[in-house]
Amino acid sequence: MHPAFASLTLALFASLGLSACGGGGGDGAGVISSSTSLNNSVTNVAVTIPTPTYAAGSAELGAWNVLQTARKLCGFGTLIQNAKLDAAALAHARYQTSESMRTGQSVLTHTESGSTATNIYYTGINPWDRSQAQSYGNQVAEILASTTWNYDLSNAPAFPTQEQRGGSSMRSLLNTVYHLTGAMYHGADVGFGAAMQTAETGTARREEFRIGSLNGYQTQTITLGARQLVTYPCSGSSNIPSSFAPAGESPNPFPTITDTNVTLGPPIYLKVDAGQTLTLSNFSITTGVSNVAATVLTSTNDPQITSNEIFVVPNAALLPNTNYQVFLNGSISGTPFTRSFTMTTGL
Repeated sequence: MHPAFASLTLALFASLGLSACGGGGGDGAGVISSSTSLNNSVTNVAVTIPTPTYAAGSAELGAWNVLQTARKLCGFGTLIQNAKLDAAALAHARYQTSESMRTGQSVLTHTESGSTATNIYYTGINPWDRSQAQSYGNQVAEILASTTWNYDLSNAPAFPTQEQRGGSSMRSLLNTVYHLTGAMYHGADVGFGAAMQTAETGTARREEFRIGSLNGYQTQTITLGARQLVTYPCSGSSNIPSSFAPAGESPNPFPTITDTNVTLGPPIYLKVDAGQTLTLSNFSITTGVSNVAATVLTSTNDPQITSNEIFVVPNAALLPNTNYQVFLNGSISGTPFTRSFTMTTGL
């Protein structure tokens, strides 16, 4: 389980929080496969996904579109909407907003306490308890995001739409270390749930927004194949945030950085199937003019990372609206690989 909590002060007294958790028990038997060329950045995702049933303009649809686009583009495999995981994610989003209103504190958590007597949306302590309560299995990974807005009704800000809220929340989750592993989890199923509650005192108004996804499997997992590497970002990735605040995650992937105002560049995630060992021998990140120094996170220096994944994190924020060429060279269980691609930052 990777509980990760982040807070970021935004304009108009808004705060954004992020939380990620992977865990549960059980084993998957079936396989939905996707593949990438070992020495090429072109991906081939061998999965056809039906159109989701999320309401037009909903936060769930916004998050679904961002996550599915990223997974398909980069070869992690697109997901299948699951109504039971939808129900579990929605109940937990409602639980968090209800607790935020009841306690007066902005609650962002993977765990629930009490019972339906204290919160009608209570369905279980842990993510896997809540998925089982909806008659799904217990092998799930959960990622969460929250936004809290405090403002005066006489000067209300221009808010994003619900779909924009969902998409923005998912992009924030993808621009992390531990959250990103949850977003690119190997479960074949996914469910999204979003909720918002408001409270008014005189002319003051407070909004609590929560959205989460549960990615899981009962009998089907997504596998990449022997010695097949995927990355995020990847060739064609655009509007990648130019900076990442590691102090916003807990456990903090860079524990010596405790100030949320200190930023690094966007994490680059490398992954192969579990059971294979991924090593990185050389890398470069460049604008074509200058190289970018970066830190490599592996299972040897970060206990939250497994031997089949690696992160390359630039040591400083990247330039906005800029093309970066990424070169990676290493091995997968002893077999050499080379990967190069161009990604484009946004703001």
